[in-house]
Amino acid sequence: MRYANVTYLINICKKEIEDDNKPMGVFTRTGWKNLVTKYEEKTGLKLTKKQLKNKLDNMKKEYTWFMEFKNATTGLGWNEAKQTVDCSKDWWDEHLARCNNPDKGIKCNHVRFRKQGPKHLDDLHMLFDKIHVSGTSASCPGDISSDDSSDDVLEIERTPENDEVKVVVSKRSKPVKRKRKASCTAAEEKEEKSPFFRLYKNTCLKIETTAEKISTSVEASSTHPTSQVPSIAETMKMVKDCGVKEKIALMHTTTFLIVKPEFREVFCMLETNEGRFDLLEREHAKEMMRHM
Repeated sequence: MRYANVTYLINICKKEIEDDNKPMGVFTRTGWKNLVTKYEEKTGLKLTKKQLKNKLDNMKKEYTWFMEFKNATTGLGWNEAKQTVDCSKDWWDEHLARCNNPDKGIKCNHVRFRKQGPKHLDDLHMLFDKIHVSGTSASCPGDISSDDSSDDVLEIERTPENDEVKVVVSKRSKPVKRKRKASCTAAEEKEEKSPFFRLYKNTCLKIETTAEKISTSVEASSTHPTSQVPSIAETMKMVKDCGVKEKIALMHTTTFLIVKPEFREVFCMLETNEGRFDLLEREHAKEMMRHM
């Protein structure tokens, strides 16, 4: 993705956030529509919502890795020019020895920030600041494990958009036995294995996805207003306009008919006074037959 296109995408996202089209951390239907349209106008590239979402997911993943790295370097200096943390060689040697484990398929993603932090870091704070996880939320800060039970921060967003919306906490699947990582600290292992921590994180991810679905559903329903049934007073005026007089049997029957919303809806849909009068006469005749 070209540097200029990344800048365009970030600026469009910031504008949608300023316009309140990303409530609760997720874009609304209008927000996504604007992203697709404005990105094509700026770059000439016609990308779908899914394609743009994939690009944002990749940016969010890199931002999450960087925030994990930054949280793991508490107390160290900050290099403003490089937009990253100043870490000594000894610190890196110890950190990589703890996180890298090729035999177990574990790779530290923090090494990419050794010389330079992510581009557009200030803008990424605005886009993703509320969703990154701390370094202790993984088995080791910055690792990627092949374990299927891993709770990836992006995994929940792959849920199909047409799934039924359910705000529930599903039963936790049976944990896969994992060998203890001797290189991790005792505190990290304890937090990783805590069922309450996993439940909390899974619940937060489900709420984020549910919020997006609810927002989309509300917008969709608001674009299709239901038909308005006329009030009794409005219907009575139409009754008089079509020629029904007071103090006659037809008016007496009509007063009972217009109490029903479904009759008022049908009555107002007739286009002529003659048609409405005919309907009232037929309903009156039926009523008279019932009492014979």
